[in-house]
Amino acid sequence: MRKLLLGALLLAGSVPWGHAASENLQSVKVRPGDTLWSLSQRWLKNPRRWNVILRFNKLPTSDPTVALPGMTLFIPKTEIKANLRAATLVHKKSNVVFRKKNTPSWKSAQTKMQLYDGDALRTRKKSWARVKFFGGSVLSLDPDSMAILKAPRPDNRYIVLKRGALHATVARVVTPSARVIPVGKDTKYTARILDDLSTRVQVFKGKADVQDTKGKKTVRVNAGQYTEVKIDKMPTTPVRIPNIELAAQTELSDLGTGVGESVVRVRRGGGAPRGSIAAELEALSVGVPVAAYAVQVARKRSDFRRAKPRLVFDKEFDAYEPIDLKQANLRDGQYWVRVAIVDLLGDKGKWSALKSYRTGEEEQFQTLSFQGVLEILRPDEEFIEVRVPRYRITGRVGIGLNVLINGERVRADEDGYWSKEVFLKKGRNGFRIEASDVRGNDKIVIRNINYRL
Repeated sequence: MRKLLLGALLLAGSVPWGHAASENLQSVKVRPGDTLWSLSQRWLKNPRRWNVILRFNKLPTSDPTVALPGMTLFIPKTEIKANLRAATLVHKKSNVVFRKKNTPSWKSAQTKMQLYDGDALRTRKKSWARVKFFGGSVLSLDPDSMAILKAPRPDNRYIVLKRGALHATVARVVTPSARVIPVGKDTKYTARILDDLSTRVQVFKGKADVQDTKGKKTVRVNAGQYTEVKIDKMPTTPVRIPNIELAAQTELSDLGTGVGESVVRVRRGGGAPRGSIAAELEALSVGVPVAAYAVQVARKRSDFRRAKPRLVFDKEFDAYEPIDLKQANLRDGQYWVRVAIVDLLGDKGKWSALKSYRTGEEEQFQTLSFQGVLEILRPDEEFIEVRVPRYRITGRVGIGLNVLINGERVRADEDGYWSKEVFLKKGRNGFRIEASDVRGNDKIVIRNINYRL
């Protein structure tokens, strides 16, 4: 009788491994010789609660001293020791790899895989990844970036950013030149390592404290501000993010065609055509680092008022691809459309007002990708050699955009032309030339100048 009751309990308590379960359960592999008791000692905050493992798994025995066969068990994350709780790779695009702690090899990362304390995550070009930690903290890793994930601890929750950029909420970030400490649970910020290993921190929501690596100085960065920290230097006084300041001065007039290949023009004054969907997006996305655009289409306005909207098209478009409703294969006629911004941490903003849309009116969707033009006039090649210690880099940028060379801002004239004289050291000198649009999207061009005596 007791065995029958135990069997019924196990069947009732077992949870299939799927999307819903993965949010609350962590998978644990049984090693040779493991028992319920040894697993509890290793994984649980309270080893005496080994019966919790019984409730969520089908086991051949309930005796905590009997060795278990090789299998995968599922344990509630709330019961696991804080430093052993796994993060989950909830989304990835293209080529993302990971490396287990204390191992040399990189392997292809898979969506829904678990990442532990000390594991490294790396994105290649045109790739990105989003990780969710226990408690809801989210990390989004930009293309060509690398971070080491550290398990959350009460006094030491942080991520080590080795290169590139990441977007985070309540997780602390350590870079070669700075420490970032979010203040409050509603903070959203970006940390980016520049070519000279200095760190730029932009806060889009809430606030964060930024320190030098030795903790000698701390500056409070509020929403809409940024600071920079150079190696062995103090953080600069926070100032307003330039692309947010300039948001009201820009207008989108064309559509980009691909990743890093946008031909969008930005001109002074005005905005997208009044009443268009582009105008709605322009208003919604100011100051928001955009990851995607959620687009919903219905035949009638009233179809959106249902508890479950009746839609003929529902899709998220990556921020680097054009919104193309032709793929919806809509019949000729009139429809209603609404759009929402999905930020880099996966949070969806409020829906735009409903807009009337007639098939063939693709010009309403004027957005996406890098919203501007960045041209390098001199040097016009990726690598050049010179025999003088000074060189003037020149170029042109869309009016109203922000230009930085190795993290230092360069001002453009009223026609968008800019120049900067740089001092060269012997050998190769690398320059990262970067332009930012009103939505925080960047276009980056690298130039190398070899100075020979």
